[in-house]
Amino acid sequence: MARRHRNPLHDPLHYATPQPASGPPVTYASASRLLCGYDYVIVGAGAAGCVLASKLSEDANVSVLLLEAGGDNTSILETKVPLMFPKLFHTEHDWNYYTVEQPSLAYRKLYWPRGRVLGGSTSLNAMMYHHCSKSDFDEWATDYGCDGWSYNDLAPFFRRMEKFTPNLTRPAIDVKHRGSTGDWHTGYSWLSEIMDKGFLPACQDAGIPLSADVNTSDGSLGVTRFQTFIDSKGQRSSLATAFLTPDVLQRPNLYVACHSHVTRILFDRLTTNQPTAIGVEFQTKQKGILFEVHARKEVILSAGSINTPQTLLLSGIGPKVELERHGIPILQENDAVGRNLKDHLCPTGIICKAKPNTTLDYLSNTFKALPALLQWMTLGRGPLTSNIAEAAAFLRSADFTFPQSSGSLTDYGSGSIGPDLEIIGAPLAFIHHGEERPPDESDAFSIIPIILRPQSNGTITLRNKDPFEPPIIDPKYLSDKDNNDLNVLLTGLRICLKIVRSPALQSYLEPVPVNDDPTSAWWPYSSSNVEAISDKDLIRFMQEKAFTLYHPVGTARMGSDPKTSAVDLNCRVHNVKGLRVMDASVFPEQVSGHPTAPIGALAYKLSDMIKQDRRADAPLSANL
Repeated sequence: MARRHRNPLHDPLHYATPQPASGPPVTYASASRLLCGYDYVIVGAGAAGCVLASKLSEDANVSVLLLEAGGDNTSILETKVPLMFPKLFHTEHDWNYYTVEQPSLAYRKLYWPRGRVLGGSTSLNAMMYHHCSKSDFDEWATDYGCDGWSYNDLAPFFRRMEKFTPNLTRPAIDVKHRGSTGDWHTGYSWLSEIMDKGFLPACQDAGIPLSADVNTSDGSLGVTRFQTFIDSKGQRSSLATAFLTPDVLQRPNLYVACHSHVTRILFDRLTTNQPTAIGVEFQTKQKGILFEVHARKEVILSAGSINTPQTLLLSGIGPKVELERHGIPILQENDAVGRNLKDHLCPTGIICKAKPNTTLDYLSNTFKALPALLQWMTLGRGPLTSNIAEAAAFLRSADFTFPQSSGSLTDYGSGSIGPDLEIIGAPLAFIHHGEERPPDESDAFSIIPIILRPQSNGTITLRNKDPFEPPIIDPKYLSDKDNNDLNVLLTGLRICLKIVRSPALQSYLEPVPVNDDPTSAWWPYSSSNVEAISDKDLIRFMQEKAFTLYHPVGTARMGSDPKTSAVDLNCRVHNVKGLRVMDASVFPEQVSGHPTAPIGALAYKLSDMIKQDRRADAPLSANL
C-alpha cells in the first residue's frame, strides 16, 4: 500500500498501489478488481466532482478518489479576487478550447474557456448564482421524462448547499428563500453606481420590471442585481473552496490527485452480462507513463460537457459510426453521446463610451488598482469584489416588438413562461472576453444580450484517438431551420439599444461622433438613428463579434430512452454497469440562465441517491 498523506493536495499523485497500464488499447481485466482501489473514482474536480467527493466521503466506510487534470486552486490569487477571473483565460488553468469555424459567424473559431483546476469553471467564471427558472426543471420532468428532477425535487438541494451572507450590502430581499446552513457561500458583490442608478432604472424604463430576487420559485423574469457565490471576506466561493475545505481534505478516506489526466475508463466485459466499469486509466504530468486505478463500486464521470463525451467516446461508448471512424472497439453503442450540444450565445456586447471615473476600466492600470487591491486584502470589500456582470435582466423576446425587424419569433421559453433572453450590464469594456481595451482607452459600459433557449444543436466529436488532443467542438450556432435563434438575438440587440437610450443611463454616458459604419468601434451606439438600423447591419455586426457565455450543456443527456439519451434517471450510462455521469452534460435541455447552481444541486441530489443505493445494498453485502 502507498503511504497515506494527510494533505493529498501537496502530492501530485495520491492513491493506493498504482498499476502501470498494460495490454491492448481497450483492456477488460476482471482480475484487476482484486487489486487495491477505491469504492468511488470520480473523474473531474469541477462543480459536480467537488460536491460528490465531499458528500460521498462523509461516509467513513467508503473510500473516494477524485482525479483532476489541472492543479490546486488554493494558491492562485486570480481564483480568489472576483474581478480578476479573466486573467486566468489562456493560462495553464484553462483548457483553452476553440470551436471549429462557424459558418453563421463569418467562419470564425470561437474561444471557449473551461476551468482546468480544482473547482473547474467555478474557479474562473463570473460567479453568477442563479437557480434559473422553475419551469426549466419542470420541463425536464414533463417533456423529457426525467421524473424526479423537477424544480420541487431540486429545491431542497439548492437550500442545503447555500450559506447566504446577509451582512453584505444587498437589496431588501426575503431571506426565507435563501439557505443559511450550507457550505457554499452566496451574497452580493460590488455594485457600481452606473449599474445601480443607470442600468437598473434604464431597464425599468424599457418595460422590464425590477425583481429583488430571481432565485425563488416565482422565476427569473425581471431585472435584478445579481447574487454571486462570494464569501464574507469578499473572496470567490467556488465549489472547490466550498466543498473541498481543509477539514474535508483531511478525511482519511478521501484522496485528491491533481495533474491526473484520465485517458479512458476500464471495463470488465468477460464475467458480467453487461460491460462493467472497474476503474480508469490516467496519465500524470510526467507524460509517457500511464497508470490504472480501480473502483470497487462505481466510476463517476464529472469531466464537463466537453471532456465527458470525449472520455466516453475514447472508452468505446458512443455513436457506432463515430467509433468505427477512429478504430475504437465498440463497448456500447449510444447515439446521444457527444450530441445535443447547446450553448448560450451572445451576439456581441454593445460598447458605450462612459463619462470618466464612472466605470471600473481604471482597474486595468496596475498603479491605479493598488488602492482597490489594498482595500480588498484588508477589508474584503471594494471594486475588486465586482464579478463584472453586476446586474442582469431576464425577459421573453415575444413581449417586445420592433417595426424594423422582419423576422418572426416562436416562443421556446420553458413552460411558455420562462425567459428566452438575458441582458447583462457590465461597468467596463468587456470586449473579446476582456482581452481588448476600449477605443482610445476610454471608460466604457457594456450591455450584452444572450439567447437562453437556443434551438441550434451542436456536437462534440473526436479529432483522433489521442486523449490529449482536444475534441472537435461544433456548436453549430444559428443553424436552427426557422432562424428563430437569429431573430431572438436581433430582438435582444434592439432591446439593448432601447435601454442605453434611457435618460437614467444616458446621464452616465458620453456622446460620440456619429458613425453609421457597422465596423466602427462604438457602433451601433454611435449610429445617427438607431431606429433606422437594419437587420442586415445588425447581423453583420453579430457575425464579426459574437461570443459564447460559457454554458455548454447536454452532450450526455439524461432520459429514460437509450435511443435519445446517454444516461438514465439515476445518471447511470445506459446498458453499462458501474458508470455514472454527473455534470452539465446530463442536462436534458438548456436552462434559461447560469448553470453553476443547478449543476451543484444535481450533484448534491445524486450523492443522496448513491448513498441510498449503498444502504439498500448493505444487508446483501453483509451476508456475502
